[in-house]
Formats: sequence, C-alpha cells, structure tokens
Amino acid sequence: MMYKYLSGFLPIVLLVTSGFCLGQDRESNGQLLVKEYFKSNNEAEREVILENLEKLKVDCNKVKEWVKLADDYMPQRPGLHREFAPVGKKKGEYFIYIPSSYTPDRPWPMVLALHGVGGNGYEQVMAWLKATTHNDEFIFAAPTYGSGLWWKEEPEKLVLSVLDKIKQDYHIDINSIYLTGFSSGGHGVWYMGIRYPWLFAAIAPIAGECPLPSLLVNLKNVPVFIIHGAKDTVIAVEAARDASSRLERLHYNVIYKELPELKHRFPAEEAGKVLDWFRVNKRIPYPKEIKFSTESSRCSMVYWIEITEFSELVGQVPGVYRDISGKLIRPEGSAETAIVEADVRVENNEIYLNTHGIKALRLYLEDGFVDTGRPLRVYINGKLVYFEKVEKSVRGILDAARKRNDREALYSAYLDIRVPSE
Repeated sequence: MMYKYLSGFLPIVLLVTSGFCLGQDRESNGQLLVKEYFKSNNEAEREVILENLEKLKVDCNKVKEWVKLADDYMPQRPGLHREFAPVGKKKGEYFIYIPSSYTPDRPWPMVLALHGVGGNGYEQVMAWLKATTHNDEFIFAAPTYGSGLWWKEEPEKLVLSVLDKIKQDYHIDINSIYLTGFSSGGHGVWYMGIRYPWLFAAIAPIAGECPLPSLLVNLKNVPVFIIHGAKDTVIAVEAARDASSRLERLHYNVIYKELPELKHRFPAEEAGKVLDWFRVNKRIPYPKEIKFSTESSRCSMVYWIEITEFSELVGQVPGVYRDISGKLIRPEGSAETAIVEADVRVENNEIYLNTHGIKALRLYLEDGFVDTGRPLRVYINGKLVYFEKVEKSVRGILDAARKRNDREALYSAYLDIRVPSE
C-alpha cells in the first residue's frame, strides 16, 4: 500500500529535484518548483516541493515573484464562447467574451454579469456587448443558472467555480474583477458582493433588491453603483433607495442613479457609464479596516482574515435550545451572526479585532500594513493575545495563494489565534 501511495508522486519528486543535478540556476529551479506546487493536489507532493524550495534559501520577495509567474496561460480565440465549470458532480454553463486583441502576456479586467429570471448567460453577455462602446478591453463572463435565483448555495457555488475556472484559463487582472447583474441577477450581485467582498473591485446591481440588507456593512472596501428605474413595477424602487441610504449612513462609497422613466428593463444607455466607473476602481487587497458579518460558515474569508472556528450558534437563531439528546433546535427567526471588525494601526504595529460568534481566527500578514520586522501586538475584544515578531515563511506565501486562488494579494506570514473567553 505504501508503494502504491508513493508511486503517484515519485515522478514529480524526480522532476523537481533533478534540476539541481542538472545544474540549472536557482531562478529556473524556483519557478519550476512553485509551478509544480500549485499544480499538485497531493499533500505529500507539496511537502517535498516545499522542502526543495527551502533548500534554495531565497527570501520571501523572490518567492512572491515566482508565484506571480506560476500560471502558464495559453493563447485564446477571441469572440464569444460557451464553456463549462465544475459544480460538485455537475457542470455549470457560462458564456465568455474574449477581446479581439487579447494576449496572455498581460492581465485583463473582467466583468462578471448575472442574468435575471428567465434569462441566460448568453443574453447577459450580449446585453453588455450591444449596449455600449466597451473599447474591446474587458473580458465579459456570465454563468447560466436555470431559475435565476442567485441567493442560494448552488448558484453561489456556480459563480465561485466560474470565477476560479476563468482565473485558471485566462490572464485576469485580479484587482480589476467587477460584478454586475440585472433584476434577480442584481439580487445576486448584492448577495455575492456581501458574502465575498474581497473578490471584487466594485459591484453594480441593476434593478435588484438586496436579500441581506443587515450585512451591507461588509461592503466597506467595495464601491457600489446602484441603478434602478422609478417606474419599475417588478422590483420596487424603494429597495434600491433603502440599500443606498443604508450605505450612505455608513459613509461608504456608493453612487445611486434613479432613472425617472425607466421600467423593469436593462438600461442599455447607462452601461457605458458603469464601465467608465469600473475603470477607475481597483480592488484594495490589503485594507486596514474591515467590517464583516456572516451567518454562514461557508463564508469564512474576508481579505486578510479567515474565521477558522465559529461559535456553534452561528447560523442558528436567538433563543436556540437543545433537546434531550443534546441536538441544537432551530425555531423560526433571524440567524445568529458572526462578526469581526479589524483596525490596523500601522504606526504602532498593532491590530485591534472585535469579534462575536467566533472562536478562532487566522490572520494573513504582509509588510505594508504590518511591519514583520518589529514585534506585532494583536488585541481581541480588548485583550492582548499576541506580542512578538511574526515569522515569515515560504509555506505561508504558497499556502495562502493556493487556498485563496489569488496571485496578487500575497502574504508572507500567517498567525493562528484563539479568541479569548469573556
């Protein structure tokens, strides 16, 4: 059995170690090892690769360079294509438009668009291509989901899988991914933006309603452009007004455009203005202030914070009780929410965290918003929980990049912390 287990990764071990025998230079060896690390789905393989990387004795900045060069993108045919992404044991359909001037040697901005009820990905891509002069500079992508009800677990998985597949196949500018959608697709924009704010540079819900208005606080670092018709009889304009006013009260970056004569239709005449607005907004990969609330343990990542253990009551409701067997009983009501708020004070090399419904966290750390050369203080709910230097590591860089499928927001270290009991 041991021989059978080893045989699967012995070829790759020989591949990544043979370079040293052949006298290849450190740069070539390092790039090869990093590429093989990201390709491997075998933990034992990755351990061997990490050992060989450490033998090169290079600093973390060099490893980050290799991470950014780790993806090999193939030339792609321009135009509109129908493609598929895995969603569990199924395949999800999406349509993608590739600009005529696309080359894989530079990163490209992308617009991910969600259709409404009765629509499909093809129609949504075509709506954007026909609506405006897009200067042939954006990749447009749109998944198809039968019902068009995007605020559920299955379509959520579809959107994430499509995004991961496109990142794998095309050279996407990770800091220039924009999310938009019309009607129930607009609902989906709110839902995905709130759940995964760290993935998007900006969002633009059109004629949609936010299904989780109490979680709009999560959009602190995501600019929002809301468009809604005053004469919309399908989704009332009051929904857009409410979301806009909530964001304004939070002093967030929001633009609200209400079109007085518009009914429930895609506003083709406004699409060019949305794209112009997208162009000036870039993702903030290392925000110094974060506010994040979630009632779902599926949504555990937000920028440089990962919730590694939730309270058992998160996702349940206030007043939850146990039956005689000890099983949690969930009556009807509002779900219990996990909350984390973060404030990085660069001048003092301190991180302040306030949490609720969370037992443990992982902090991904990088020079620029903390100084890894000095002792770092971390406070949780007013208590000092860490005060020493953070150790940088090649493992930290590669593990975070692989887990997050992000080659831009790179972290030299991570710190696992338990939340102190009250």
